[in-house]
Amino acid sequence: MLPKHWRLHFINETGQTMTFNDGAKIEVRVSPWKFSEGAKVDGNVIEDDMAFAAGGTIADDGTKEGDVNDNTSNLYIGAHGVFKVTHDLDAAVGCCRLYFEHCDDNTTWPSDATDFVITDLIQVAVCPIDNSAVDKSRAVNFVL
Repeated sequence: MLPKHWRLHFINETGQTMTFNDGAKIEVRVSPWKFSEGAKVDGNVIEDDMAFAAGGTIADDGTKEGDVNDNTSNLYIGAHGVFKVTHDLDAAVGCCRLYFEHCDDNTTWPSDATDFVITDLIQVAVCPIDNSAVDKSRAVNFVL
């Protein structure tokens, strides 16, 4: 079952800074699900852009955290989603990664620790970035 509170984290491992105004975007769509009266029921699709908005940048090895998702009343068991990155990089050499973080009380998150390392979280998706063209998109599916 999905935990009471969860969120996703993004890390830019492309070797370059991503700049929103130059065409870079992060799009995550998650569809939670559960069983109700013996049938699979899909929840509302959750969309998250990791607060990467106009004027924003993400340095190489920089991270962004997504919105907190509250699962205390819906009690979703799992979710599936798509992680899409549009980049503005013409010399990228790596990828973008998506990680899963959870917390039961919505106050004590692993990423709040002073010695936090993103690789301590659960990796859910890796999106290799193609350096052949600016404004090129890549997408990968993932399951939580």
